[in-house]
Amino acid sequence: MKLNVCMLFPLLYEPNMRVAPQIGICSYITRFGHEVTWVISSEKDCQPKQFFFSGVKVYVTPYHHYLPGDFILAKIFNHIPYAFKRMRLILKIFREEKYNLIFVREDVFDGLVAAYIIKRKYKVLFVFQLPNPIEQYWETYEAEPKSPKFLYYLVARFIGFIATRLLHESDLILPISKWLKDHLIEQGIKGSKIMPVSSGVDIEAFLNKEGKDIRKRYDLSNSKVIIYVGTLDKARGLKVLIQAFSKVKQKNEGVKLLVIGRGSDEQHLKRLATKLGIKNDVVFTGRVPQPEVPDFIASADIGVAPGPPLSFYKVGSPIKMFEYMAMAKPVVANEEIYEQKEVLEQSRGGILVPFTPEAFAKAIIELLDNPEKAAEMGRRGREWVVKNRNYEILARQVEKRYLELLNSEREKSTNYNRLYRG
Repeated sequence: MKLNVCMLFPLLYEPNMRVAPQIGICSYITRFGHEVTWVISSEKDCQPKQFFFSGVKVYVTPYHHYLPGDFILAKIFNHIPYAFKRMRLILKIFREEKYNLIFVREDVFDGLVAAYIIKRKYKVLFVFQLPNPIEQYWETYEAEPKSPKFLYYLVARFIGFIATRLLHESDLILPISKWLKDHLIEQGIKGSKIMPVSSGVDIEAFLNKEGKDIRKRYDLSNSKVIIYVGTLDKARGLKVLIQAFSKVKQKNEGVKLLVIGRGSDEQHLKRLATKLGIKNDVVFTGRVPQPEVPDFIASADIGVAPGPPLSFYKVGSPIKMFEYMAMAKPVVANEEIYEQKEVLEQSRGGILVPFTPEAFAKAIIELLDNPEKAAEMGRRGREWVVKNRNYEILARQVEKRYLELLNSEREKSTNYNRLYRG
């Protein structure tokens, strides 16, 4: 059976857009002879457009900012006309082409269209991909307070309510980890329709990278380099990383910290680096094009994956850890994140520590002082990722589950028709 999957998710189009691993994994099935269509968004295009991206057909919905700013009421006002334009585009796509699955990543408005319009009108199966627990909508606001708090609370509760309904309406749920699966089961979701799809790596993108150009660009040639790749939001608690690096500098002069990404805490982190006297040794690159990420990691000696022990981070699947491992870099990660703990214990590709500056600093210093040990950890880590978190392996699992789901639905339909005719 040939799969034809329409995937709806809130990705903003740009030439070098960073695609979430779960989207990449579920789209990788095009290499097995199946078809995939994306419906994403753009803040730059005035009209819907269509193109192909890595073998995937892409439709773009324009998103207009009728009211400027990040205030929540402005966001709601801007989102309403966008949601209707997006719904019309989705309906047009389904009128013109036959799909057998509709996939939604997290977005509740896309989910409502998929579950209550597309699924019922076109008799397709509804797949809901959940990257975080539903509770995160509110916990994020608590970790990074915004005003008026009561309005954010109401929006978070509304989103959480709709998301819960969508979980019950879905035919298949793809949480980001087995721990999130357990959490969903505790909330009353049927375990039989849940299949975790954790983060993975497209191994081909991490081949033959040396990082020499990156070292030259940021004047890192004679330094040992510690790298962090990810968002710099306040909820991440990255002051732990800056404080840890300050302690590392006290023991090792010739070391730099390369910070890749943007976020709401970026300026605070820069001020902290200045206060600690390490401003010239912490390089903030901002967000970099996705195709360049492997080159940045290749330029480093050690990868760090600090994750605050908040409930929604604990059940996550940090892509940065797998990208470091794919590039054969030893990893320092905190043990409170369940997947980091399990993966590093299985692979022996790094060092697990508590989420404290002292613990991160001690592990980094240990790897800097023992380069042979660090290289061996990097080798083991890459070997484990290739065998366990390669896109192709994970995509085959998704393909198998999709086909099982479709065959089961076909058998139900056949048995119903026989019974009805009988």
